[in-house]
Amino acid sequence: MSCKLFKRFLSLIFVLLILPNLTVFSNTTNQNCYGFSSIQSVETERFEGYNLFVFERKSSADYEIINRTLVISDLDGNLFLKRELDIEGALANFAAELINSTTILYGDGNGANLWNIYTNKTIALGFYGHHDYEMNYADNTYFTLKCYVVEINGTEYLFDKIVEFDNAAKIIWEKDTIDFVNISQWCPFSDMESGVADLTHSNTIFYDEEDDSIYLNMRNTNTFYKIDHKTGEIIWALGEYGDFVMYDLQGMEKDILFYHGHALEKISDDTFIYFDNDLHNQTDATNLRSRIIEIRINEETMTANVSWEWIAPSDYFSGWWGDADKLPNNNRLGVFGTHKHPNTDLGARIVEVTEEGNITWNLSFASVGSETFGVYRVERIRFAPFVSEPRIQNVSETERLVEWDIWYNFRSKTEFNGSYKIILDNENKKEEEITFPKYWKPLTVSCLLEDLSVGEHTVEIVVTDEAGHLSNETEFDDSNDTLTFSVLLSKGLVIGLSVGGSAILVVTLILIWFKIFKKKRILKKVGCLNK
Repeated sequence: MSCKLFKRFLSLIFVLLILPNLTVFSNTTNQNCYGFSSIQSVETERFEGYNLFVFERKSSADYEIINRTLVISDLDGNLFLKRELDIEGALANFAAELINSTTILYGDGNGANLWNIYTNKTIALGFYGHHDYEMNYADNTYFTLKCYVVEINGTEYLFDKIVEFDNAAKIIWEKDTIDFVNISQWCPFSDMESGVADLTHSNTIFYDEEDDSIYLNMRNTNTFYKIDHKTGEIIWALGEYGDFVMYDLQGMEKDILFYHGHALEKISDDTFIYFDNDLHNQTDATNLRSRIIEIRINEETMTANVSWEWIAPSDYFSGWWGDADKLPNNNRLGVFGTHKHPNTDLGARIVEVTEEGNITWNLSFASVGSETFGVYRVERIRFAPFVSEPRIQNVSETERLVEWDIWYNFRSKTEFNGSYKIILDNENKKEEEITFPKYWKPLTVSCLLEDLSVGEHTVEIVVTDEAGHLSNETEFDDSNDTLTFSVLLSKGLVIGLSVGGSAILVVTLILIWFKIFKKKRILKKVGCLNK
């Protein structure tokens, strides 16, 4: 068995052990019956992990929903975990994400739920909303969206409220969009929902605990808003009805930067990632090119610039739904999730692209007979923290500084506590408590190795999250390496790092050269060498 296959075997055993009493799949029959039949991948460039999402299977003949299923799958399409959900309401109300290393917050036809994937225990939170459920880690509460109809000048309009619930399902805070959205902002394409003018169609809440603010994305006004959670005041708006001067990637000023978008997320202090559906494009309604964009803002100059974008091919166009995330290796993960796309029989499409815009991994849901598949959002996750390969710096002839980058299990919106220990030759060299940064940012840790004896030494780091999951128990961990100290000259010790065998080969060749050179000098002295 190859090393790669062996590691995947160990990974499957690991998942089977940590996910008791759940349905686990690993064969191609189950893959194909769920439409995972079109996977393309460049393994050297993709970000390894698992995908968490809910998919919907629907009959294209009568549009009847057959089932909705929450799954965790690997990048080859193998299902490791699944839970069947009900089919009441819209798929957009079934978003799912990890809120800590053990628990998924997800929606279904009955409202918000917490599911511990290790104990298989589920808690119904007792409230219902649409499109999004967002945890407030600072207060241990939850935000969601509520829509309602109001009649203005003889016309019925659909508005939204942001509503915050405590753990007893009691409303403790709310913000009404009617306070800052005017009916004159209704989309010129006359968006309707169940015969009512769909004015707002809010679809994303992002809570930033650092400054106690809420970011609300409003699809149908092509605008997102920053709201002071304490006072309820609108701090600013960005988009068609916003306060920023906006520029596209080429530096051209734009009146509208995106059209009917989804999945607004903050990825740094001044940058957001966003899924631009490009529906009801007021410049060119036939453009139909959905894209992933990043927007960098300057709140002092009130300017906003598209700092990165990936314009998907036309056969990825999704007029509704969609998601976009930035991964630790700077790849972007996107969901073009509608059941159908132009000029293809494929349904939902999940794609990973590099910084340069090249597709490095793609999962498309092929139709199964008359059945098609849709996906609203996706999250790339791991089951434990992960680390980079070690980096070695020469401090002196006998000292080496070893450092690693550490990441949390998934793209968290808050900081989590954990710990790490550095092991040298099976003995603990250093142990510390740590705080994992949010937004999937790396934390760098280091250790100075001193006075090592001549020979090989193994150095490794093991990272633990808040629930005790260990980084070295996953198939992706590669945090250990071998240090080789050898006496070459009387000047002292030198070190070589074994990475894929190349560095240690160099050390070995130097040693061979030194021995040959020394032998030649001895032979020359006794007259055994010709010139």
